[in-house]
Amino acid sequence: MPQIRKPDEIKICQQCQKQLTRKRYNGILEDNGAFHRRKFCNQICMAKYQTKAIANKQALLKRAVKFRKDQCERCGARQQLNIHHINMDESDNSPENLMTLCAPCHTKWHWEHGKKKIRRQNMYCKICGEPARKLDMCQKHYQRFRKYGNPLMTKKKIGSSYVVVLETIGILNGQESPVSQLE
Repeated sequence: MPQIRKPDEIKICQQCQKQLTRKRYNGILEDNGAFHRRKFCNQICMAKYQTKAIANKQALLKRAVKFRKDQCERCGARQQLNIHHINMDESDNSPENLMTLCAPCHTKWHWEHGKKKIRRQNMYCKICGEPARKLDMCQKHYQRFRKYGNPLMTKKKIGSSYVVVLETIGILNGQESPVSQLE
């Protein structure tokens, strides 16, 4: 005896607001679980829903690739081709504003038109004065910060067990010396 078909839940397409119905594939009704997960009536509605009014940088660059020529406009190279926006506005993808350059020529163009070298300042650890790596801390204090939540915390053996203590830098007779305090 065949099973009685349960009534389909009422679902609405998120894009066009039409009621969704279970589809048939080669005469076989769409699985109820697949129907339950479906949010759109077809791929066109899904694409319209996912299209954003304001595109991000990556989407704008993808759109500009359509206008890329098959060789560099400066040297004629055919590899590592980039799209350069002449007026530096990435949202302006008009063909007059786009220039096809290979990677080396693209870099040269920016250096010739005002790019300045950024010098990284020598940063030092705010705790001990050693060269800093991350968050203005040397490797030792950064690891302590990640492990204990405080760059001055360290593990000391007291008796037969280890205890986490706060290590502060004190100055005695003009010299820095560590002073441990139990927390």
